[in-house]
Amino acid sequence: MSYYPLPFKAYLIHSIILLFMLLLGACAGSRSAPQEMVHERNAVYQGTYKAYIEAEKKYINLLFNIERMPEEEELWIMKRDQMKELIYLRDLMLVARGELDAAIQDWERYIQNIEDEAKKPGYRSPNLRGYDANRSSPGELLPFEAVTGKKKK
Repeated sequence: MSYYPLPFKAYLIHSIILLFMLLLGACAGSRSAPQEMVHERNAVYQGTYKAYIEAEKKYINLLFNIERMPEEEELWIMKRDQMKELIYLRDLMLVARGELDAAIQDWERYIQNIEDEAKKPGYRSPNLRGYDANRSSPGELLPFEAVTGKKKK
């Protein structure tokens, strides 16, 4: 009796297919360093934005309570503290937004560099052969294919 529910060859083939699919998934899901930086900075910005919105809601609630009970000194102290927190969170949010914008610009430069590298005359696409190998994309016209002047009748 065998320990494997499938014959060994079928088990081996299924294992290889599963390994290949895992590797393919890992490669397809990888991001470039600038892209990863943008995603991280975006997460930081969204976190500070949510914290700011929560602090703003607390501040508005305090203002409402002060309007109802202006003689409560504790509410005025809480209002001052909440205002300091709002200013601090606003500054953090602005810094996070500046870092996000810088990361986006770095990512755009990275993409532009890749596009420029692909457009160099010596670049050959591994997927195209013959005259097509001189194209940087499948739909690009080569210089001798471009129509110049008026159409002939």
